[in-house]
Amino acid sequence: MKRTTTRRRKEAAAFVHENRRLFPFVGLFLLGVLCGVLVYVAAARPAEEWTGFLQISTAIDGWRSGLATLWGSVLSVVALLCALFLLGLWPCGAPFILLVPLFYGLGLGLTEAYYYSLGGQGVATVALVVMPHGLLCAAVLVTAAVESLRLSTRLSRQLLPSAACGGLWTGFRLYCLRFLLLLAATIFVGLLDILFRMLFGRFLP
Repeated sequence: MKRTTTRRRKEAAAFVHENRRLFPFVGLFLLGVLCGVLVYVAAARPAEEWTGFLQISTAIDGWRSGLATLWGSVLSVVALLCALFLLGLWPCGAPFILLVPLFYGLGLGLTEAYYYSLGGQGVATVALVVMPHGLLCAAVLVTAAVESLRLSTRLSRQLLPSAACGGLWTGFRLYCLRFLLLLAATIFVGLLDILFRMLFGRFLP
């Protein structure tokens, strides 16, 4: 029993050590969600005033409507991915990289608070559409932020007088490949979002 407990503790410690860069970004994302909810509550405005900004379209009629919905679903995430990619190429990009999950969480928190204020159907919208899409996109952005911070930190170390310069080309190619995979994951999440809207759209406000 003691051996099993010790082994589990070692495995947990190894997991925390290997993923130590993820936790700050996850914490910032959750903080952003909390801030978004607090902003909505503090604004104390009727839900109708937020409709144009936060309402999610669930009506998909034909392939053109589907493409427009897909574009709207992934646009903000693709824009943030591009920002993270460019910030990773900047030795001073670390402070701005930390803001990306916070900013995305803020938008998600506002959307959740808006739908919760609509009552039962709004809660169903959060559970069936907003949360699955939001959490999957957050996972993509957190992974991208970790990669961006890793390269930005490596570039900043190259500027130190005692640093051994060079050896960045292989890392840069891997960096580009990982962001292409994250872009593909974003499009896949957008397709899942469309599927959820088509399945549950008739039950949502």
